[in-house]
Amino acid sequence: MSVDASLVASEVTFGYDAPLLRDISLRIEPGQCVALIGANGAGKTTLLRILGGLLPPQAGSVRFGGREVGTLSPAERTAGLGYLPQRSPRAAGFAVHEMVLMGLYSLLPARGWEGKTEWLAVGRALARVGAGHLLRRSFATLSGGEQRRVLLARALVARPAVLLLDEPLAALDPGFVLEFTATLAALKEQGVALVVSTHRLSFVGALADAVVVLQRGGVLQQGDPVAVLQPELLNDAYGTDRFTAGGRA
Repeated sequence: MSVDASLVASEVTFGYDAPLLRDISLRIEPGQCVALIGANGAGKTTLLRILGGLLPPQAGSVRFGGREVGTLSPAERTAGLGYLPQRSPRAAGFAVHEMVLMGLYSLLPARGWEGKTEWLAVGRALARVGAGHLLRRSFATLSGGEQRRVLLARALVARPAVLLLDEPLAALDPGFVLEFTATLAALKEQGVALVVSTHRLSFVGALADAVVVLQRGGVLQQGDPVAVLQPELLNDAYGTDRFTAGGRA
C-alpha cells in the first residue's frame, strides 16, 4: 500500500437511467472524519460504494494512495478500504468469529485456509470494538447493536487506512450510540480515516471534521460542520421548514 493514504474523489458521476451522482469531488486524509448527510435518495450509499471500489464511476475518478481504486487488487482494497454496509447480512449458521474472518478472505495465504495469525487478528478486531465477549456467539442471535459492532470488527480486521460507514448508528439505542461513537473517535485518534453516511446531526457535530451535504445527487454544500449545519441549508437539504437555530428539527 502506498505511503500516501488519502482517498480522493474527482468529479465523480454515476447513474443508471438517470444520474444518481453528479460531479462529486472530495478528499479524505488520515485521521479525518467526513460526514455525508442529506435526505433519503440523495446518493449517500452510492457514493460510499464508489469510494470503496464496489461500483465503478461512469465519469471522474477515485484514487487511494495515488492509485485508481478500480485498479487495486482485492487484497490491496481490503487492506486499504474497510466497508460497513447499512443492512446486516443474513448469516444463519455463522458464528461471530466466522463473520469477522470473512474480512480477511482476500488476504488469506496461499495455503487457502486461516491459521493462528488470522485468528489473532479476529480477536484483536473484536476487542477493538468492545465485542471480544461475543467471539463464540451465533451472529443471528445478537441484538442489532451487537451485530453492528461485529460488522465493524469485520471492516476493521484487515486494519484498513480508511473506513466507509453507511448509517452505522441506525437502529441503535442511545447507550449504544454513545459507545459506538466513542469507538469511532478512538479509531480516528489512531489515524484511521472515516467517511460516514448518517442522519444523526449530533454525531456530525461531535466527530466530523468536514460535512458534505448531498441533494439529488449533487453537492449542496460542504465544509466545516459549524459553518455548514445552518437551519436554512438543512431545511433546503431535507425539504422541510422545521430546522431552527442549533440545527435541530
